[in-house]
Amino acid sequence: MRPVVLVTEQVHPRGIAALEAFADVARPQRPDEASILAAAPPASAIVVRVAPVTAAVIDAAPRLRLIQKHGVGVDSVDVAHATRRRVAVCITPDANAASVAEFAVAAALALVKRLADRDRVVRSGRWRDTDDVPVHELAARTVGVVGGGRVGRRVVQALAQGLGMRALVFDPFMSAQDIRAAGGEPAATIEDLLAQSDIVTLHTPLTPATHHLIDARRLACMQPHAVLVNTCRGPVVDERALAQALANGTLAGAAIDVFEREPPEASPLLHAPNVLLSPHVAGITIESARRTAEHCAQEVARVLGGQGARWCINPEVLTP
Repeated sequence: MRPVVLVTEQVHPRGIAALEAFADVARPQRPDEASILAAAPPASAIVVRVAPVTAAVIDAAPRLRLIQKHGVGVDSVDVAHATRRRVAVCITPDANAASVAEFAVAAALALVKRLADRDRVVRSGRWRDTDDVPVHELAARTVGVVGGGRVGRRVVQALAQGLGMRALVFDPFMSAQDIRAAGGEPAATIEDLLAQSDIVTLHTPLTPATHHLIDARRLACMQPHAVLVNTCRGPVVDERALAQALANGTLAGAAIDVFEREPPEASPLLHAPNVLLSPHVAGITIESARRTAEHCAQEVARVLGGQGARWCINPEVLTP
């Protein structure tokens, strides 16, 4: 019998075609817990983007061997329960790193160069206002990168090697030697990084330790002309504290692609000044959508075929 792979949300057709080569693909009526729960029982694998894969969903699928994340953030997956059930949880870390890094760099440049403000000046019929806020070059200034993984290293490469910035990196799981090899300088603490940086860009997973990693106290460490870019996970930043800092002028600007609640219907950032908002799309490009779906299908084929996993975050479940 062919295995059943439950795909909770839309993925690129290339990925679906690759899955259908060895499995029957099923879909829930909607990407909510109740619908996924109803569709889960025959599944040997679940491919998920941001829909909830809860303990109840996992328990409803007695044949389940793999939860495959379409991306890297697994905060919608009960990884602990999956591990107890000896269900592998895999991610696609190589698929959209370039897309996210490019977006973070573009957002940082848009903030520092005040592109949105300049656009509004021209559209309003004005021209080079005498009260226009001057902008700086980035060369010889400092970018602080929180998280030195695949995305963070690309940001360091673009801004340090490409534009001549000094790159500070804070990552407690990365050695000073590896940080220097990537072109950055290790920051002793996140507070040191915040205090020295003109741009701060976040590239860390959401864990209990990183929830509200950037809060009011740490925002107060930043320089008034500095800007913050968040393309990782919304709850890494305390949105109320950030909105207050922007309103008070203690922070010059922010670019936010991810929110504590999505869609962000009640986010205080919707009414904050000097903030660029986008709908959690930093990792979504034509190339990354295709690549992520293909990587998902390849990992599902490996795990269900008994060949092991390439990107498993709980590899202990795969050992006899």
